[in-house]
Parts: sequence; C-alpha cells; structure tokens
Amino acid sequence: MYNKKIYKSYFTVPAVVVYTLLFMVPVVLNFYFSLTDWNALKISGETARFIGFKNFQKIFQNPELLSVIGRTVLFAAVTTIFKNVIGFALALAFNEGMKTKNVLRAVFFLPAMLSPLIIGLIFGSIFMKAGFANQLLSAIGLDNLSRAWLTTKETALGTTMFVEIWRQVGFNMVIYLAGLQLIDKSYYEAAAVDGANGLQKMLYITIPRIMPSFIINLLLNLSQGLKAFDIIFVLTGGGPAGSTELINTLVFKEFGKGLYGMSAAYGVIVFIITAIFGIAVLRIKDGSDD
Repeated sequence: MYNKKIYKSYFTVPAVVVYTLLFMVPVVLNFYFSLTDWNALKISGETARFIGFKNFQKIFQNPELLSVIGRTVLFAAVTTIFKNVIGFALALAFNEGMKTKNVLRAVFFLPAMLSPLIIGLIFGSIFMKAGFANQLLSAIGLDNLSRAWLTTKETALGTTMFVEIWRQVGFNMVIYLAGLQLIDKSYYEAAAVDGANGLQKMLYITIPRIMPSFIINLLLNLSQGLKAFDIIFVLTGGGPAGSTELINTLVFKEFGKGLYGMSAAYGVIVFIITAIFGIAVLRIKDGSDD
C-alpha cells in the first residue's frame, strides 16, 4: 500500500544540503578546532596547530568549571520546570470558556516574539536599585526587601531565571494549547457520563494525551536552558563575581580573548551536555510509549 510514493526521494535533497552545510559542517569543524591552538594572538603563522586534548585538559583543570556546569544545569532545570508548569496552566485556562481567550493568548505569547536584547534592557531598568520592582516593594511596605537584584550575588541568578521564564512561558502555552485542541471531546463526555470529576479527567485523559506536547516543550526548554547566553549576557554579563556565569558565557569570553580553539572546546562541552539530556528525555519518552 505504501510502495507508490507521492513524492520522490530527491525532493529531500535541498533540505539535506542546507542542513548539512548549516549544521553538520559547523559542528564537525567546531570539534576539529577544539583540538587545535587556533587563536588571534600569534604574530605570524595563523594556521591552527593540532594539539590534541590540551584545551580540554586546561578546561578541566579550571577549579570553577564544575560550579559553572552545575549553575548551567540548575538554570536549565528551574526554568524548564516553571515554563512547563505555568505554560500548561495558562493553556488550560485559555483553551475554552473565556470570551477574551484569543486576546489573552496573544498577550502571553508576545514576550516570546521580542528580542532578548530588548527584554534585557527593559528588565535591567526594572530590577535596578531605583527601578520599578523596588518602587513596588516600597509601595506595599516591603522596603527591607529592596536591593539591586541583578548586581547582588545572592539574587542575580534567580532574577535572570525569572526573566527567562517570563520570556518563554507563552511559547510553552501555545504548544500545550495545540495539544489540548487535538483531544477529542468525546473522551470528556464519556468520562462525565461515568461520573468522573475534573481532577480524574485531568489525570486520566488530559495529561496522558498531552504527553507529545510535554516532550516537545521539555526538549526545547532544556536545550534553551543549557545553551542560554543572550539573556544572561544582556542582564548581567556573567556577573556579579561570576554568580550568573554559564558555559556559553565562557565560550563568548574565550572567543573575545581571541582563543578560538579554547572557545570551540567549551562549545563541544555544551554540545555534549545538551546531547546527553536530549537523549535521556527521548529514552524516557520511548520507555513511556512501551
């Protein structure tokens, strides 16, 4: 029945070529340059010299590396959890019933369309010492909580997490909305006839059938969290005192120093960590399907 194809196989060639040139080739080149001493500090002889795993040896001798990796994983985990929980709650609220649901969907999705640079500038002013956040705290009698949120070591990372969650929660909402609208209403009608309450409908109908959307959001959010750079760079630049330093900010700083080989090595570490988490999520999905 499937012997006769509607489309010829060669129709995939343009997509394969573009994917290879724009993804596979850069990845392979990055792996190669991570094994070289390519840098912009040489007076002459700019050709990258193969040095094996020396860049990785230097990286793993850095006493701060484990804390940076742990901070990156923490950033990815916290933002992923809250993006999914809040996004799912919003999807349930705006799925049906409200007359203004379309307007509210647009309002919550809008931040995902804004540039991280613009968002960083806006929240940078909101969370400064004399910013709106502290003015609001003062107005409700909580002056003792006022602080420079992005330049205080204890609060900087949590504040950047909050901004990242705010920025992407609407995108998660849209993915969950798409999943909710694919669920046949007859399941809920049959459950209602059998006397199921709202919680039972959620546990036995909604959540199992929303799993594909959950897996998509989980993969995307983990990947974004582990590769986070733009919002951190704009808000804090990795400071104060390295309290918001993530792996990708280290990649940028090494590249800014002209140490391209070292920067590529950090990039390989980001790639490996992201791949490990991505494969783990897919394995969990396959296990649940079985």
